[in-house]
Amino acid sequence: MAESVTTHFTTTGMHCHSCAMLIQLTVAELPGVTAVEVDNGTGVTVVTYDPAKVTPDAIITEITGAGYGAEVAS
Repeated sequence: MAESVTTHFTTTGMHCHSCAMLIQLTVAELPGVTAVEVDNGTGVTVVTYDPAKVTPDAIITEITGAGYGAEVAS
């Protein structure tokens, strides 16, 4: 069984709790994603996933596809 990886993303364009919920629901649908936490106050999205099934780039694509900016946090 592959080990899970947790990656923090800087997410921009969120204005309210509904924005955070949309990102959470969208990312959670990706195969291999096991947990998503979004904080619209800090602009941080934390995703735990199986790296054999999904990549950070795929997660960013989902977030940007929902209308928000995203990049891996440094």
